[in-house]
Amino acid sequence: AHDTPAVFQGGEDAAVAEASFNARGRFGAARDADTVRVVSCNTTALSRLLAPLDEAYGVEKARVTLVRRGGDPSETDRGPINDILPDPATVPSHHGPDVNEILPDVAVDTAALKAPVTGMHTHSVNVTLETEPDENDVRDLLAGEDRIFLVPAAAGIDGAGALKEYAADAGRPRGDLWENCVWEESISVTGRDLYLFQNVHQEADVVPENVDAIRAMATDVGRAESMARTNETLGVGLDSRLGDGELARAELAADD
Repeated sequence: AHDTPAVFQGGEDAAVAEASFNARGRFGAARDADTVRVVSCNTTALSRLLAPLDEAYGVEKARVTLVRRGGDPSETDRGPINDILPDPATVPSHHGPDVNEILPDVAVDTAALKAPVTGMHTHSVNVTLETEPDENDVRDLLAGEDRIFLVPAAAGIDGAGALKEYAADAGRPRGDLWENCVWEESISVTGRDLYLFQNVHQEADVVPENVDAIRAMATDVGRAESMARTNETLGVGLDSRLGDGELARAELAADD
């Protein structure tokens, strides 16, 4: 009504906007668009992960099980309280088709469950690649993605609670984790099958995507420059705080 460009969020249906947006997977779709939908937290994370894998190796088939938080910390009316629910019980969940709004040529199936937690989502990922990768090369590929944080085993971060605590200790506002958090020790390869776990902070990972979406709609800045500007301004990237793969904390005996 006001002839003003608008950015919608992933909770809306894809048809609400001219294009669905993810900076890593579909930046150009927002160029000159009047309305754009930034895809959901889960779809954002999956697009960030699958785009570089598809570029480097080709994706034959991705299979993802999502264990989703029951609600955000402030959503006291959400659940379940003491249960784990298929959500939905049918396969695929909406996440797979949503990924195809960003990466239309990637075959992906998703199944989702809802758990009585508020902190983050967890994804169990299996990707059959078109070419057989080297495990170390996959680690290097993902480590090179600014919005993917490889959680080293030596850091002693063993779950979503510790990740959130680490983000708060690192000075992140509200303990936000804007990056996919991929457990480095979970990355394994069998033939052409890649397996890994990643955690997704549902309140935070789309924040840099919204900044990039506005820039894509309103300027002629390219994807790489936009993402770099956003990353620098927000402070995206946690790896440097943990050193170069060295032990990040020393275990002390009780009498020390």
